[in-house]
Parts: sequence; structure tokens; C-alpha cells
Amino acid sequence: MEYLENMGRTAVAVSINGRTEAVLGIMDHAKDEAALTVNVLQHVFGIKVHMLTGDNIRTARAVAHDIGIPAANVIADVLPAGKIEYVKRLRSEGERVAMVGDGINDSPALAEADVGIAIGSGTKIAHEAAGIVLVNSKLTDILVAIDLAKTIYLRIRLNFLWALGYNSLAIPVAAGIFYPMTHTALPPFVAAFAMALSSVSVLTSSLSLNRYKPPTFSKKYGRDIRGGELGIEKIGFIASSVKRQEEIIVQCDSMLRNEPCACPPETCNCDPCEEHGISPPKKAAISRSNFPGCQDAWNQECTCISCKCIGCTSCDLKAPDTQV
Repeated sequence: MEYLENMGRTAVAVSINGRTEAVLGIMDHAKDEAALTVNVLQHVFGIKVHMLTGDNIRTARAVAHDIGIPAANVIADVLPAGKIEYVKRLRSEGERVAMVGDGINDSPALAEADVGIAIGSGTKIAHEAAGIVLVNSKLTDILVAIDLAKTIYLRIRLNFLWALGYNSLAIPVAAGIFYPMTHTALPPFVAAFAMALSSVSVLTSSLSLNRYKPPTFSKKYGRDIRGGELGIEKIGFIASSVKRQEEIIVQCDSMLRNEPCACPPETCNCDPCEEHGISPPKKAAISRSNFPGCQDAWNQECTCISCKCIGCTSCDLKAPDTQV
């Protein structure tokens, strides 16, 4: 069963008359858009991606490895209350949290996060708890939402700066700042036209958002970084908020499979990576005895990568100021 779970499959035992006759491995292949979305979020927008799942730790890490989520950001065997706890913890650390989910178990965490994003094909209660619903049920729409938000926010700032500068110059002129030198007052109809021009210019600038184009993606498949297994190796990304074309090389995670890193040294972003000397970042231990989903809570050996548990019997973290 561990062999199947390490391959990302859910092990199901078949029993007849109380005797185990077979063990089946069931697996849902991760969609290409999941790997694309995760890699763009991390490498283009600089957003940390975490996985919260009620599945077992071995299956969760195998899926996370396949789509590019660092193993240290995988929290498995976690209940709905644990998801809320994790979101609260991230927020207490000063992070702005966006939660993506589609099920009833995700609804409390969707409501707790700063931004809740529900999948369109998910449950109604998830839709109600979230602030954004991806109607087309495409994960890449998360990238569209972020890019559109950045584009709109940039336009708001430009409009504000233009209106502030325009009125800062026009109001003194309308008040007669040049009258002592020219002995001529600004005609009322000119002042009215200038005032209307300010509003029209801002409105025209806002209407230019109708020309917004969603981000475009390109994917290149290969077998080099997955030991012969076909998968995405390179992603191209063009968006309005980025202003340039980004090319992302999908990285491997050699520490997960205990194999040599397949990345070129100059582009390796694996975290951690022994071959290229990349160490995991140090994090302060948290104030709870166990991290959500930690096996130590069930009197089993701790399976956390970069353990964050205080009082962990497996890792001997005793003090709150322990650095791991």
C-alpha cells in the first residue's frame, strides 16, 4: 500500500470474507492546467502555493511533486478545522491568503481567507462562502483574475495621479494666479470646459480597459525531468500586468524521490536541492503542539518536511524559539 501511495495513488484493499484478496491503486492524474497555474503563480507573480488535503501524506506529496508545489508546503491528513487553523496561522504571520476550493470541507477555510476562490463545478455552499467563483471551472482563470486585478489597480493609480496633477494645475489658474501679470481672468466657459475635460479624460482612460486581453499560455512537453514520463517542462506566459513574456522551466524535486536533480545548475529552483546547494528556508516553530495533519498527533512518527511542530517527539522541538 505504501508503494502505491508513494506513486500518488490511493490504495484500496479488497476483502472477501474478512480476508484481503487484492489491493487496488486509484489515481486521478493532475490536469496540465494545475501545473501551469502553480508554476506561474510561484515564478511570475511570486505567490507562495500551499496544498491542504485530507488525503494521506505520501499521495499528497506525489501529487504536489507532479504539479510543482514544494514538499515543505504540503499539509496532508488535515480536517476542515485544520484548514481554518492553517489559514489563520498564515494570516497571523502577515500573509495575505487566497484559498481555492470546491467542496463542503473547504467552505470554512474559504470564508476565513482574505480572498475565497471557488471552482464553478464545486458545491453551492463553497460558492456562497467564496468571494470569487471560477464559472468555467478552469484553474488558469485564477491567473486571469490576478492579472485583471493588477491591470485595473494600475489604471486606478494612473487615473488618480492624472486627476490630482490636472486639478493641482488647473484650479490655481481658474482662481486667477496669473491675473496680477496678465490682468485677464479665465472666462467661465473655459473653466467649465476644463472641468469637464478632467472627467472625460479619466472616463476615457477607464474605458480603455475594454481593450484588456487575458493572459496567453504556451506549453512544451518532454520526458527529461520526470525520468522518462511525459509532462510539462516549459511554460510561456504573456500578460498585461507583466509587460513582458515570461518563460518558466518546470523544475524537478530531487529530494522527494532521492534521485539526482535533473535541472540545469543555472536554472535550478528546487527547494531544497542537495545537488546544487539550495537549502530550505529556516522558519520559526509555531505555537501549537502539532502542525495540522502532522502524524505525531496520532502517536506516529512525524512526517513533516522542515518540521514546524513544538514538542514533536520525533524531532525533539521543545522550545518556541527553536529554528528549524
